[in-house]
Amino acid sequence: MELEDLGLRIGQVRVGYLRRRGDAERFMALLDYLNADFMVAKPGINDANTLAELLDEASMYGVRVIWEFGVGDFLRSPGEVAELANEVSPHRLGLALHVARERGLRDFVRRFVELSGYVKAIYFSNKRGGSFGLPIFEGSIDFLKLMKVLQVLRYDENVVLHYLPSYYGRYGVDLEVLNSFINSLGGGGADRRLIRSIERIVTEVLGQGQG
Repeated sequence: MELEDLGLRIGQVRVGYLRRRGDAERFMALLDYLNADFMVAKPGINDANTLAELLDEASMYGVRVIWEFGVGDFLRSPGEVAELANEVSPHRLGLALHVARERGLRDFVRRFVELSGYVKAIYFSNKRGGSFGLPIFEGSIDFLKLMKVLQVLRYDENVVLHYLPSYYGRYGVDLEVLNSFINSLGGGGADRRLIRSIERIVTEVLGQGQG
């Protein structure tokens, strides 16, 4: 289970794989108890009909399913996302991205742009070498720069800190620093060089989509 803001309110609950109709219902009592609106799940099926049934099942309880991108065997590419979204209605397919799963910050931004419109949650953890799940200020990814990027891209959905169990005590300090930085950005947090870099990535992605 991931807490968006250290227990002040549980906005989403992270579960395991959803593979068939009935899987979503198993977690509904927990989500209802926690008053959570979103269930983050690993996609265990790429059949559009079954996927639609799972989404219908969750919506009956007022819960929206967000699928983890790049985890498991399905929803591993933007092409597969678009194909399934067209079959189950695009507005019903939401994704969660893990920053540390991409090779670097530029690759994450590219992935975010490729999946623009589907991203409903971003999981923050850092990495060093082959180690994932590190606190955001202990690793190779510059999360303060990423926050500037997300501001330019006008991302206003959920951000979730997602550390290894041994680092759970770091949530409070890191979240306080992150919130202070976000509040300091105001309306002009990104410099022109960063904006031009983002524009180049967007242009590349759009160009490939038209090719």
